[in-house]
Amino acid sequence: MPTLRVNVPEVRRFMQERGWSERDLATHMDLAYSYVNRVLGLKRQPGAKFVAGALTVGMHIEDAFIIDGTKS
Repeated sequence: MPTLRVNVPEVRRFMQERGWSERDLATHMDLAYSYVNRVLGLKRQPGAKFVAGALTVGMHIEDAFIIDGTKS
């Protein structure tokens, strides 16, 4: 089954370009800071709300996420 992972370096680059902290990102995504922190710390898989929030703030899905376990 395919697994969706966050491309943390790309998300951090996105944040750096805007001068955002994890707390700022969480605010702009309308998510709890603790949730964003766990996802970016690879302690939790991103859920639908994280994906929707990433798209809402202008991230491109093909840059911000990696899909593992797909057939080539």
